[in-house]
Formats: sequence, structure tokens, C-alpha cells
Amino acid sequence: MTTTAPPATRLPLYRKYVEEITARCGADPGVRVALRKGLRRGLDDVGPLHRIVAPWLPEERGEAEERAFYAVAALIADRPRHSFTTPDDETPEPDGPDLAATTGNEPKTSPTADEEAAPAQGQKGLRRARRDSLGASFARAVVAQGGQAGVRQDTAEARLNLLTRQSLEGLHRHLPGSVRLLRNADTDIDFAVLLADLTDWPRNSKAISRHWLQDFYRIRNSALEAAARRHDSEDDETGDAN
Repeated sequence: MTTTAPPATRLPLYRKYVEEITARCGADPGVRVALRKGLRRGLDDVGPLHRIVAPWLPEERGEAEERAFYAVAALIADRPRHSFTTPDDETPEPDGPDLAATTGNEPKTSPTADEEAAPAQGQKGLRRARRDSLGASFARAVVAQGGQAGVRQDTAEARLNLLTRQSLEGLHRHLPGSVRLLRNADTDIDFAVLLADLTDWPRNSKAISRHWLQDFYRIRNSALEAAARRHDSEDDETGDAN
């Protein structure tokens, strides 16, 4: 297998893969149970997952990308079945043939680079930029702390800093706990971008870590500034009323 970086154009494939795995987990409890067994597992210990994941693997791939496909599928599956649907969802159509098996791993559609993607879970009324890092997810979890969900800022910072210091093996070991923390805070995660970051981690871990931290503090500080502006505006309105 090649060890070169995957083409940037694979992000649409990653997105379609995440959509397919999410749909299958919601429709088939057996698939969800099988995929969950891949949490924190190496490639030699994911036998039950091959029938689900292998049809999606690109012909030319490195070991990091291959493991990322399995890890992301396991992370998606690591939640209750009812959380894969919402009351507004339409009744799912009967299962058909595997998309990956009939299309040679190619997605049905190829979204353009400037197209926005809706979040896969939580905060479904919002839309996200196409590249939404794990740092951005942690930031939104902190911003949400004012409600019933959310994550304390010191907890989010500690988790994020721990992840950014890991080797690829350590990252795979610590990710499930962090994903559960975000999910419990009703925070969406862009699993397609996470797949891309896991794939690229051996070559560009420092750059990816920097982007995660930058996204975290940029979004967090923007929320604090917006809250301060709202507070000032409310004070002004109260003063005018008096």
C-alpha cells in the first residue's frame, strides 16, 4: 500500500461514507453492534467490520487512512440507535444493495468545495462550513454550556490539548472518550473531516493540532464577544427605558 498523502478530492468520498455508515447504523442494530467492536482496535483485530468497511477503501491507501475508515465507523456506531433519527425524519426506505459495492467506492454526488454541510447530529438547525475540525466541535460544546448541555471550558481545553499531543496510536486510543463527551453535550462532529485528519496525522500532526486549537479559541472567543455585545445592547435599552 502506498504511504503518500490521499488526494484532497477524497473528502466527498469521506462524506458519502459517513452518510452511509450513519444510515446503516440507524437501520440495522447488527451493523451498529459489529462496528462498535472496532473501537480502539488495530487493523488486525477488526475482522467483523471488513464486510461493512472494506468496500469503501480506496485502492491506493496508506495504513493510516485504512485505519481511519474503521475507526470513524466505530465512532459513529458508538451511540444508541434512537439517536440516529429525529422525529422529523422521514420513514426510511427499505435497505437496498450496498452503495459502495455497486459503485466502486464512488459517492453518488460530488459536493462542490463551497457547499455547506449540515451537521450529522445535534444542533440540526445550524449549518457548518465544509471543513469543521474537532477543535470547532469542542468550542461549540463550551458555548453550549449555558444551556442544559455543554462542556466546561477547562475540561474541553484539557481534552483537546491531550489529543494534540498524541501519536497516531494514542489518538485512536483517546478519541472514543472525547467523542462521547461531545455527543453527551449534544455537539455535532464532522466525521468526514475527522477521517481526513486521522489519515493525515502521521505526516501533519503539528499542523492539524494547530488548526484544532486555533478553531477552538477562535470560535470560543467569538462567542464571548457576541455575548458581551448583547449584554451591552441590553444595558443600553434598559438605560433608554429609564
